[in-house]
Amino acid sequence: MEQGYQIALRPLCRVLQSEQVDPANVTMLRESIVRAGHWLEPIIVERSRGIVMDGNHRFNAALQLGLKRVPCIQLDYTDPRVCVRHWQTGQAFEVAQIFTTIARGELFPYKTTRHAFDPALPMVAIPLERLYA
Repeated sequence: MEQGYQIALRPLCRVLQSEQVDPANVTMLRESIVRAGHWLEPIIVERSRGIVMDGNHRFNAALQLGLKRVPCIQLDYTDPRVCVRHWQTGQAFEVAQIFTTIARGELFPYKTTRHAFDPALPMVAIPLERLYA
């Protein structure tokens, strides 16, 4: 199995938030991204539907910045590099529940799911001006 992750610039309108976020964290993250002038950490999304696996705060920061595209790593839940658990209990999380909840137009509460990726995810350095187009 290919170990490397591919970075795609996915239209923000094709990314779906999956969990509620802490607005203060979004503000701090947005300011940090602006200070850096670059997008540094890709958002991890489920390939077919664009559901955020990891990066709901980054997604909201991108919305606030008015970006058109965001750097994403697009994966499937069947990918052996992806593991999803309940944030509090550490028990395996039923992936079907993610799809049905998002399909109903609902968000999970803050810190419901915890996605782990092996190997670790890469960082990027994409100039913000590339993401406004």
